[in-house]
Amino acid sequence: MKRRLSDAYKIIVISLVLSSTVIGQSYFNTLFTNQITSGDSRDLALSGSNTSDYSGPSNTFNNPANQGSFKGLKLASGISVLGMNENRSYPAIDQFGDRVTDNVYVVSRGAQMAYSGGVSWGSGNLGVSLASTPFVTPAFFYKEELRGSLYPPNVNRDPLIGYHHIEQSGVIQGTGASLASTFGSWSLGAGLRFLHGIDLENQYGVSVLDDVDTAALASGTTFLKNEAWSLDNSSPVINLGVIKDLNLHWRLSASYQSGFSMESTRQGAIPMFDSTMAYPVISWNADSVSLTTDIPSRLEFGLRMKPSNPLPTSVYISVAYQDWSQYSLAYSDSLADGATSFAYPMQEAFTFSGGVEHWVTEQVPFRAGFSWVESPLADELAQSRFSAGSGWVSGSFQFDIAIQLSSVQYTFTDIFTPLGLTANDWENVNETKTSYSMSVSYSL
Repeated sequence: MKRRLSDAYKIIVISLVLSSTVIGQSYFNTLFTNQITSGDSRDLALSGSNTSDYSGPSNTFNNPANQGSFKGLKLASGISVLGMNENRSYPAIDQFGDRVTDNVYVVSRGAQMAYSGGVSWGSGNLGVSLASTPFVTPAFFYKEELRGSLYPPNVNRDPLIGYHHIEQSGVIQGTGASLASTFGSWSLGAGLRFLHGIDLENQYGVSVLDDVDTAALASGTTFLKNEAWSLDNSSPVINLGVIKDLNLHWRLSASYQSGFSMESTRQGAIPMFDSTMAYPVISWNADSVSLTTDIPSRLEFGLRMKPSNPLPTSVYISVAYQDWSQYSLAYSDSLADGATSFAYPMQEAFTFSGGVEHWVTEQVPFRAGFSWVESPLADELAQSRFSAGSGWVSGSFQFDIAIQLSSVQYTFTDIFTPLGLTANDWENVNETKTSYSMSVSYSL
């Protein structure tokens, strides 16, 4: 397909790799986004492994059956922050062709905030929850300094001549209701969520501070593309769950999340496939593009064990599965007739999670969790995530906090290529993420 693009837009190429089930590489979220399991601090501290146990209104969408035996009225709210830090470096090669060191040339930081809230009511055999929680986010933050070249004796005094900018922010929120009932040792539940966007914004561009020395910049003039976008249409997300109590110490669970689609119109993100890198990429163009993304369904099995010893401790294990080969993306732009499908050989992906909750006293719990998350794109992008948290209970009031740490390293090409040069295929990307969560609830 022939396209008329300015040189400035041709060089802005952004990687497009699908995230895994919880939080994937932030640089790869341009179109696929990061799926978030819950807005509850307890869930984050246990790394999402507690699908067989009730935490609050927001976690009923993980497995709506967990509220079947809930009794009373519970009001809950929470705030979460996803902090991102990314270092990019290129290898320094000596005259013998040996790799001496890695020169870090980009240090990017950013944060995305999200809110959740809800209410649950239960009679002991019937439970109902209403909740609004963050579901996915396309957040990514990138800012690269560009420096000019001076000659001796002005060593290490290269002036700052401009910046490259990429910033994606906002949250796609899920708002809905769930219902569950208990029949003896069985609990069954169902939930329905509707998706809507909150403050979805993108910015791409180049800022030029010194228009005399612009050899390292992707453009000789300043330009910034800003857009605010929204979901034009999205299918509701259906959640089904079942729990079986084997005895006082063992509980099994299974839950299902239906596949869903999201439609949006943005400023020209055209998906392509780069056979050299074996990764999907997109080029950022001047015209608008209508996108329809279909995310596959998710199946998860869980286990809760309460040891028979007197220690107030619970152990959780869960295994989630998604067949990303069922993923699809179709787009149509203002310069082409009809729709075009984007196909990439995605693979099946599993997520293994485990967590432990121990009550140090009747008022203070300690929680810790671990997850190993496969990537639907490549085995080398699998991640390990560590989480921990605590809280405080005073009568009807409960306060919880949690933190989760993850990191990944991979090699990729330049995001912005200097004019007249070819992209560096040996850049190292070291990305770390820290998720913070705070939740409060009041029970009646």
